[in-house]
Amino acid sequence: MIEADAPEGTRAVFGEFDTDDDWLLNVHEFGGAVRRLTGRALDDDALRHLFRRADVDGDGLVSLPEFEGSLKEL
Repeated sequence: MIEADAPEGTRAVFGEFDTDDDWLLNVHEFGGAVRRLTGRALDDDALRHLFRRADVDGDGLVSLPEFEGSLKEL
């Protein structure tokens, strides 16, 4: 389920890169979404670091609220 208060652009990009439609991003999906929103690709180390920081609950996946929080670090 998509959070109703998420900015429309962020919500749309999140949904576009959530390729398995579970409303969670794995590291690969997360990297594509970050690249789309920022216009830059992160190297593997930077991507994994940002993903670990974004995954607040430690489940190995990033939810929409976690994703939005991670964008503030960029």
